[in-house]
Amino acid sequence: MSEPVTSAVGGTGDSESGLTARWATFGYLFTLYFILGGAETMISPLFPLVREDLDLSESNLAAILAAVAGGIAAFNVIGGAVSRWLSDRSLVRATAVSLAAGMALSAVAPSFWVLLVGQTLLGVAFGIYFPPALASVARLYPDAPGKAIAVWGQAYSFGLAAAAASAFAGGAWRWVYVGCAVPAALAIAYVPRWTEVNRDPAPVAWLAQLAQNARKRTYRLAFYASFGGVSMHFVVIGFSTAFFVVDRGLDLRLVAAMLIAGRTLSAPVKIVGGALYDKRGGPWTARLMMVSTSALGLPMLLLPADIGVWLLVPFVGMAVSVLPVANAMLVAALPPQSGWGIGTFRAALLGSAALLSAIASGLLSLGVPLFALMLAALGLPALVAAAMQRATAPAAPEAR
Repeated sequence: MSEPVTSAVGGTGDSESGLTARWATFGYLFTLYFILGGAETMISPLFPLVREDLDLSESNLAAILAAVAGGIAAFNVIGGAVSRWLSDRSLVRATAVSLAAGMALSAVAPSFWVLLVGQTLLGVAFGIYFPPALASVARLYPDAPGKAIAVWGQAYSFGLAAAAASAFAGGAWRWVYVGCAVPAALAIAYVPRWTEVNRDPAPVAWLAQLAQNARKRTYRLAFYASFGGVSMHFVVIGFSTAFFVVDRGLDLRLVAAMLIAGRTLSAPVKIVGGALYDKRGGPWTARLMMVSTSALGLPMLLLPADIGVWLLVPFVGMAVSVLPVANAMLVAALPPQSGWGIGTFRAALLGSAALLSAIASGLLSLGVPLFALMLAALGLPALVAAAMQRATAPAAPEAR
């Protein structure tokens, strides 16, 4: 990504100062994405520690996960809408404000409700951030946008791995949030400048664009694949710590180590998934990954816990790696510069994930065992694979 190209930061040319400014901007966006990646799921590995301090239940965890997903979904839409008038830089600064506030509230939370507000603000930050950051990274490296986005996307994977490592905080879980609040606060004070996109004076009407997108089969297939991955992210992976530690009595550090290893494994699995996407296409690759996810998840839950927990590594590595494939399918389905389309797609996706988490919370509060809930959720990837197979199967010839 260091080839001389037209500078995306404050001018043209391949001068050393221009390249330095570009790398500074990329590093800023990468760091924010890293923190946001950890913030999105940090409450899950920390739950056994927070649970003791704030007297939380598993249904409280489900409510928090639903609030985070709902905040992301809502502000994907809001951020996508206001991006027609506000600059990407302004939206990224707003991300830092919400991120710092959410981390600070989570750090000092004396009760479930304060913690819920703090976690919701973390979801809001992620929702605002993604559309302008993705577009900005692509503009920073116009000669190699795919490579730039792939490298930037690793920040999210590293953030998820760091979130899993937070389980080792012990009684100092509040300091984890304090440590994340500090760089977020610094990101408010300093936001580098980069080239902004020229806004269309007469953009396509929002609803008209949504209708155009919804009629595309490739757009719907991208949603199927994304939903399969996100459902695992918010249900099975989200409750894995509670299942193995609280329900099955395993050591929290062991489960955290498995989650870290799984997040780390997802990096090469994503690369393999991308190669399969280029060779065999998105639907075929997504179906393979969804079936593999269900096949790994079932023995993970059904085997004795001290054996099944080791399958958490390949399960996590496979389940989260379908999302880049789904994103590639989405980009291929949409016209260029369709930020509104991407934002509404992600909003619908994460809104469905929030609904799924809310349903999980309700079922747990009614006394449904966590094991039964996670086992049922593992059927979703298989259903997604079957739906994609049916949607892509050639039509049968009509009878004569």
